[in-house]
Amino acid sequence: MSARRQFGAIRRLPSGRWQARYRASSGPMVTAPSTFATKGDASRWLAVTEADLIRGQYVDPRAGRVTLGQWADEWLTRPGKRANSVSRDRQALALWRADLGARPLAAITAMHVQTAVDARAQLAAPATVARDFSALRAVFNAAVDADLIARSPARKTKLPRVRPGEHVTLTAEELLRLTDEVPSLFRALVLVGGVLGLRWGEAIGLRVCDIDFLRRRVTVAQTVEEVAGKITIVAQAKSESGLRTLTVPAFLIEILAAHLAEHRPGAVGDDLVFIGPRGGVLRRRFGERVLHPAIKRAKLSDSLTFHELRHAAISALAEEQVHPSTMQQRAGHASARLTLELYTKVTDASDQAAAAALDSRFRVALSRHSGTGVAREGSAGPSPDA
Repeated sequence: MSARRQFGAIRRLPSGRWQARYRASSGPMVTAPSTFATKGDASRWLAVTEADLIRGQYVDPRAGRVTLGQWADEWLTRPGKRANSVSRDRQALALWRADLGARPLAAITAMHVQTAVDARAQLAAPATVARDFSALRAVFNAAVDADLIARSPARKTKLPRVRPGEHVTLTAEELLRLTDEVPSLFRALVLVGGVLGLRWGEAIGLRVCDIDFLRRRVTVAQTVEEVAGKITIVAQAKSESGLRTLTVPAFLIEILAAHLAEHRPGAVGDDLVFIGPRGGVLRRRFGERVLHPAIKRAKLSDSLTFHELRHAAISALAEEQVHPSTMQQRAGHASARLTLELYTKVTDASDQAAAAALDSRFRVALSRHSGTGVAREGSAGPSPDA
């Protein structure tokens, strides 16, 4: 039986150290990233390399020489990513370039990443650090998927604890008070945010053809994105779950019809329902120029934003005990858990209602209870001095 052909080749260098090489499937020779003190060490490296190749776990040591900055630039150009997402990721990654950008991917350790995160945590809020770190983590994960590195150095990074912020809740009366304070051109828009819970880009992207007045339905089919002052109408919803149809309360469908009759006469088909005073697409400065002054006049919370109107709308569904799956569908979320975690809050009214329901339930049981350990309804119970 012939002996098994050795994988790779080993040679002794003039320095006395040993070099290991092997031929890649593409043809060229691949040299180990470092030399070895002994021939046995070089042989072991070749054996491990061969085993990793067979298992499909081998990462070419030359791939990790790409710097984080170079790889991040390439990652940002990946297809299928929305312009506003790319813009946010680019801003986030710029914050990590000073500490990590010039380092080769293979040379970045978990300690390097943790040190950078700890430094960032001294300058920004925990939620901001977590948001910015998500882009960095995605870059490392993509490098693993591309076989540039074997493992992500960001896989066990400890982030500062994020405490959930307090959301603004609005009663129906407060929302109507706010609509009274905005110009009539925008009253229906505020109600679309506060009643239907549409995102800003979804609300201002609403077209006439998206409203079915007969069936009282609104379809969210496109969004408007604003990145670095540039407006783009995206002819699809934010995600598959974002593409949805909502039944509209009767009062709001009447308000939408009146809005079109008064402010958009002649608008049909793909024409936008909500536009600016000069006929253009609404921009985010609407919040500063229109909404915030109206909030002050209505004497509502200064932290109220258009997105908080969405929170109020979804929280109202929870108050009305709407099923979580229905809330999820109307919010356009991928899961009901996300809806409940982000946009619902137990209010004093709902907490009191829960206590009243429990009181009613147990009063019936107490009236029939024959034991001696629980006081009857109306009994005084034991004296504190007994």
